[in-house]
Amino acid sequence: MGDARVAYGPNADVPRGGAEPDVPGKRHDVEGSEGSSGPGGSDSSDGCDDYDGAGGLARELVDRIAQDGRLTTQAQRLPGAQMRRRVARCRAVNAAALREIVEESGWPTAELVGEEASTAALMILLHADDLALKLACRDLITDAVERGQCPPIHAAYATDHCAVELGRPQPYGTRYTPLGRPYPVADPDGVDARRVAVGLRTMAAEQQALAEIQLRRLSRASA
Repeated sequence: MGDARVAYGPNADVPRGGAEPDVPGKRHDVEGSEGSSGPGGSDSSDGCDDYDGAGGLARELVDRIAQDGRLTTQAQRLPGAQMRRRVARCRAVNAAALREIVEESGWPTAELVGEEASTAALMILLHADDLALKLACRDLITDAVERGQCPPIHAAYATDHCAVELGRPQPYGTRYTPLGRPYPVADPDGVDARRVAVGLRTMAAEQQALAEIQLRRLSRASA
């Protein structure tokens, strides 16, 4: 993720606002977007209740984070309270679904659903506004990494997000502020060694990559 393994990173954030979103009770509801079809190819938000087995779970997770990405992109292009609420609702629905998945089946490991879908589950977790869920899943992910069922980079992201939420320094420096600066890092002298050990770039290389991405965005916006 920190090395552009996905279309957008876990630090992609949209300012929160508006009322607390209501979360549908049916797990497979996927927030639809106005004027475009949802992940299941339908404008309806509840047309995705045909996921079965590990393969179906993998599709569900990928669909959910793809919809998050679409809504986030729309919110960045058309900022406003309504779009912030839609992103918040999508993320709350996804978090509720992930909570149910974890309660039923444990963490969706790369061994179980494939690395793409397991990464999607991680991104849903990182976008969730639920510290208890994040803490519980962080421990499950760490265990999965130790058993060789998930890549170490997943535990690094989960660990950092929980640390920041708890007001503590992050061990790997993966979490950035909205202004593009890393939150406080534990043992800064050793952070690059920790990052490289889990498959991340050095802090300097990461910040250079982020600066280049921002420059490209500004160039496209001014074109």
